[in-house]
Amino acid sequence: MALSQLNALASPVDEPQLRAIQTALKDMSPTQIAWVSGYLAGLSAVGSPAEPRLEKAPVETISILFGSQTGNAKGVAEQLGEQALAQGLEVRVTSMSDYNPRKLAKERWVLILVSTHGEGEPPESAFALHTFVQGQRAPRLERLRYAVLGLGDSSYEHFCQTAVDFDRRLSELGAQRFMPLQCCDIDYQTDANAWSGSVLMQLAELGCCEPTAKRTANVVALPGAKLTQARPHGKEHPYRTSLLENRRITTEDAIADVRHLVLAADPQLLRYRPGDALGVWFQNDPVLADAVLAEANLDGETQVHLEGEELGLRQALIERLELTQLHPATVSGWSELTGTAELKALVSDPARLRAFAGERQFVDLLLAHPAQLDAPTLVGLLRPLQPRLYSIASSQSELEDEVHLTVSVLRYQIDGRDRLGGASGFLTARLGLDDPLEVYVAENPSFRLPEDGDTPIIMIGAGTGVAPYRAFLQERAAKGDRGANWLVFGNRHFHRDFLYQLDWQAQRKAGLLQRVSLAFSRDGADRIYVQQSLREQGRELFEWLEEGAHLYVCGGTAMGRAVHEALLEVIGTQGDLGQDAAAEYVDNLRLAARYHRDLY
Repeated sequence: MALSQLNALASPVDEPQLRAIQTALKDMSPTQIAWVSGYLAGLSAVGSPAEPRLEKAPVETISILFGSQTGNAKGVAEQLGEQALAQGLEVRVTSMSDYNPRKLAKERWVLILVSTHGEGEPPESAFALHTFVQGQRAPRLERLRYAVLGLGDSSYEHFCQTAVDFDRRLSELGAQRFMPLQCCDIDYQTDANAWSGSVLMQLAELGCCEPTAKRTANVVALPGAKLTQARPHGKEHPYRTSLLENRRITTEDAIADVRHLVLAADPQLLRYRPGDALGVWFQNDPVLADAVLAEANLDGETQVHLEGEELGLRQALIERLELTQLHPATVSGWSELTGTAELKALVSDPARLRAFAGERQFVDLLLAHPAQLDAPTLVGLLRPLQPRLYSIASSQSELEDEVHLTVSVLRYQIDGRDRLGGASGFLTARLGLDDPLEVYVAENPSFRLPEDGDTPIIMIGAGTGVAPYRAFLQERAAKGDRGANWLVFGNRHFHRDFLYQLDWQAQRKAGLLQRVSLAFSRDGADRIYVQQSLREQGRELFEWLEEGAHLYVCGGTAMGRAVHEALLEVIGTQGDLGQDAAAEYVDNLRLAARYHRDLY
């Protein structure tokens, strides 16, 4: 409703006050808005002379703490918070990055929802709390009652390790677990929803807090504010966009086919910040779906039931089921179906099973180990299709109505047969200009530019891991930030794979990019990677860190580990520190939110 319309209704709130309210509400989540609404309603009731003030018993607050890398744990936590509020419970939903770990000793009820990042590591937002509870200085927590939900991917060796760590350690510190640990796989929604419902029921049975409905609570919608009705576009409510540009940025003779994609973005409906990723919902190649149907000897018109919906099997294979990322659980199910000794031996060895699945698509399993099955069995074996995440390579401060992606086309061979990645093939080979697709912003608050634009930054990336740094420099240029910028970039060949070379040259010429270090591994006899470059320039790296620089690492997990080892070595050498002291120095960088990693 416009300000003039509100004034016409003789609102008791004047125009400056209303603007202040709307500004305060702008960046709040639905859970926070609902809490503020109830809080203000309570103030109104207490201050009203028409109603006597009642003494109320102290109310226990449930703290919902989430540690999220791509936004999934945050989404589950906020939904749980809304459900708790709807039941009249007193609840606080907080990112672990904004939570003081020492407050844990004063908590009575805590729900922890956390993802696992990399090889069993906590997400950056959870690092401080995870480090605190695992350390020797963690307090006893006998008065605390807790429950933990973990999000992860069972194809990794350390499935939901961070959640396991929290659950075990809180118990060791004397806290009482009132719900068993729940570990959710990549298709987490059903299990997470069931866990949330069980938690609320258990809290009610335990009488943790008296529902606010018994304490005469009201939730009042403020002018210009919407509660749960106005959700931003997210994973379950994607934004419909279209492809504006698809341009190759490696040479034709390069090993990798890397594309620069431009998508349309209405800034009123799709907002992102440098460091965020874009989740892309894609469709499988119809040719691949037909190959699966042919090998399985199934009719694509056969009707199947999927998540309460009936649709044709071919449509389900194209739009709803995972075909290009073979999951170990699918291989295990196929082993039981076929009964072959070779697959049984493979399934009994978790490491071999993960390696086998990571190198193949479902059709390769079908070709190598044929079996007779019906359509429902096939649907039951396959995992739900999941969106893919790509680091955003643009800043909305410079390009308001666009979002840029850097996509490497995944091509490989299995037993002489060509294979194409699911999302990269969809985006670069099957999606035409102006064709529609559905996307959402996956916020990454742990991979943000420093608040102070004068702070120096060091940006380390290999291959497409350089994408977010293009956004960083666009943002700093648009805002007039004066902090020094150092880019450390690695790839195969200078003349074939120097991604966004013209951008870096222009920013260097404009004085925005003070330092560039390059590592091209296939241009000489010796293979030089970004970690070698860091060691060679260790003195400068340590000086920048001592001057307060923020360090960013983006790229593959193996590269991230190598960079971390190089960083420890440089700090130990340049700072004249022992191994433990160098590790403590790096941990302090992370605790101070100066060491940011986005690894995949």
